[in-house]
Amino acid sequence: MIDWRSVRDLQDHSGVVVGSLLDRLERQPDLPTWRDLERRLVVEAECWCSAGFAALPALARLARSGAEADRDRALDLAAVIVRSTHRNQEHDDLVRRIPETLATLHRLSRDRLATCTGPALVRRLQGALAFAGYTFWATISMDFTDEHYDVGCPGCATRLAIVIGEYGHYSAIRDHNDGDIHRHDLRPTGPADLTGIARWMHDAAVTGGDATLAGGIAYLFGRAACGACGSTFDLADWLEAENGPRQPIDPIVPKTDRSI
Repeated sequence: MIDWRSVRDLQDHSGVVVGSLLDRLERQPDLPTWRDLERRLVVEAECWCSAGFAALPALARLARSGAEADRDRALDLAAVIVRSTHRNQEHDDLVRRIPETLATLHRLSRDRLATCTGPALVRRLQGALAFAGYTFWATISMDFTDEHYDVGCPGCATRLAIVIGEYGHYSAIRDHNDGDIHRHDLRPTGPADLTGIARWMHDAAVTGGDATLAGGIAYLFGRAACGACGSTFDLADWLEAENGPRQPIDPIVPKTDRSI
């Protein structure tokens, strides 16, 4: 049982109100209650309060029952909270206590992937990643119609712009006056050569019928070149290295059903 008096919401108020809102949602969910709960737990798509992490078991219960819209809302809110562990590790003790909850949330998100398309597919993919401990990959944007990342060259430390989308698939040095200069095409990894989490992400995109997402993942887990020193490197590995901890996070996020 959660002692809601021992946790705090975003306004540093006692978590008792959060517990009451969750009880209300389990009895009779409605949109105003969901919005009130979200305002107390999340700001700018991140959770920085102990009451949010304490809410995860109740959100898992909400994600298993009721109307589809409420199940999805519970999964989305839980995913935002768990993704936050990549930067907010102050309340790790609350996360370590609930491996079964994370396993449940992971399975629910993974199972919903087959019925999702478009933005919902990306949200559910990010949720499944987060609940399995791949919090960095769960936080990055994956709008591969026009995606940009920033990474330092491992050879010379030059900051590189990585572009994946309709404007091209390349690395470049971003100049204030001249735009993207010294461009080098990214080299995608073929689907048959993807392994581990990259293979699972790609397969989920293919199953969901999202060719743009699948193609972007192939480039994300491909190779990039530096226009300053000419060195080449594995893009995903270096993005992960610059944005540690290594994935999946363990024991910050306990081992769950990592069938992905």
